[in-house]
Amino acid sequence: MDQIKQARSHSAPAYLFLWLSILGLVTNIFTLQSEIAPAAKFGLIGVTVVFIFLWSLFFFGDKHIRYTLVIPGFVILFCVTTVPAIFLLYLSVFDVSLLNFKGEWSFVGLTNYTYFLTKDKLFYGAIIRTIEYMVIVLGLQMVIGMGLALLLQREFRGRSFVSSVLVIPVMTCPIVIAMLWKYMYSSYNGFINLMLKNVGIGEIPWLTNQPLPWISQIPGIGNFLVTYLNANIGFAAAIIVNIWQWTPFVYLMFLAGLSALPREPYEAAKVDGANVWQTYWHITFPLLRPVIGVVFLIRIIDLMKVYDQIWALFGDSVTMRTLNIHIFSTGLTGQDYSKGAALSILVLVLIIGISFLFSNIGKWVSKRGA
Repeated sequence: MDQIKQARSHSAPAYLFLWLSILGLVTNIFTLQSEIAPAAKFGLIGVTVVFIFLWSLFFFGDKHIRYTLVIPGFVILFCVTTVPAIFLLYLSVFDVSLLNFKGEWSFVGLTNYTYFLTKDKLFYGAIIRTIEYMVIVLGLQMVIGMGLALLLQREFRGRSFVSSVLVIPVMTCPIVIAMLWKYMYSSYNGFINLMLKNVGIGEIPWLTNQPLPWISQIPGIGNFLVTYLNANIGFAAAIIVNIWQWTPFVYLMFLAGLSALPREPYEAAKVDGANVWQTYWHITFPLLRPVIGVVFLIRIIDLMKVYDQIWALFGDSVTMRTLNIHIFSTGLTGQDYSKGAALSILVLVLIIGISFLFSNIGKWVSKRGA
């Protein structure tokens, strides 16, 4: 009898939250059809989700607690990722602009996608610029970050202070970093040009699309690099800003990985007489390969969606427009929402494809190294 009473007492909250959840769902259905304020609708939906979650905790009990605790995170991720993606996909097959946003939407199929692939003169330039920016910045950040990690992993006086100073750019908002560099790049009173004048080098037009002199003078391919591969001073300036801010993040990841490596292989290599390069190539690099793969993917995804720094430096300049700036200019500035949605889907597919490609390359390298 005591066990039956105890079971009933435990099931009572579950039934209570179940009925409240059902009541909340029914209320949501009628509320969404009504004309009340959107804030009230979202509030009621949130309360219903909370009751459903509490009911699942009581109903499934401790045995399945590892699954029920995932529900809030899953719901949030679903609402902020999957739902907007589905809406963008739906929006991209219609002809929607500011003029007919609240009116009737005309179905156009894949016309918005074919527009970028066949008619948009800036689309392929934005793709090349985005991928080139990603490759150059990622390569330099990996090399510099690894070098700093190898250099600063040893104990020396002031090591903590140096590490703290290096981390400051990472903790600063990217738009603030970009504005700071924009003032330093200024041709009028910028700090960098003032320093260059003092040492006799002369002023450099950092925020322009003037060709890089040592690149444009290359016989045969110089003009091609300047015209089609963004070999200009402004592009180099944008690369410098991103490297300055995010290389410390790469350094911290590699430093953490180096600190976790076992010491026995290094002691054995020292006994065998291996030099510094042999120790790094045959011990450090293979052991650190998983960390390198993680940093690789994180930085690829972040660089593919770069927007704020380039926008703060150059605005909507056609010669510096990346894919994300092209989305903003097409969908919001141009108020062609359907084309902006289509371009967003194309960029999403491109990011997934590049991430998948580099992930498979990393797995192949790991197998070859093993």
